[in-house]
Amino acid sequence: MYKQTRDYPHEFKIQSIKRYLENGRRVNFTAKELGIPESTLRGWRDKYMDEIKKESTPSKKIRKDYEALLKEKEKIIKQLEEENLILKKSIGIFTRDPLQK
Repeated sequence: MYKQTRDYPHEFKIQSIKRYLENGRRVNFTAKELGIPESTLRGWRDKYMDEIKKESTPSKKIRKDYEALLKEKEKIIKQLEEENLILKKSIGIFTRDPLQK
C-alpha cells in the first residue's frame, strides 16, 4: 500500500527542532504537540542539529566584542574596589576620637 508523505517547509522543520530543545521534553511529546510523526521529528533533529547549533553560536566578532567589553568592565570594577578600600580607610581615620591614643 502506498503511504502518502507530506513535505514540510524548511523553516517549520527548524522551528520544530527549536521547540523540542526549548521545551526540554522528549521527542514524542513535541511531535504530538505539532501533529507530526515521532520518527519525522527525530530525523529532522539528526539532520538539522548542526544548523541550529551554528545559528545559536555567536560569531567570532561578536565574541571578541564581548570579551573586550568584559575586560573593560573588570578594569572598572578593580578601580572601584580600590577606591572603596581607600574610602573605608579614610572613614576609619576621620571617625577616630582624637583624644584616644
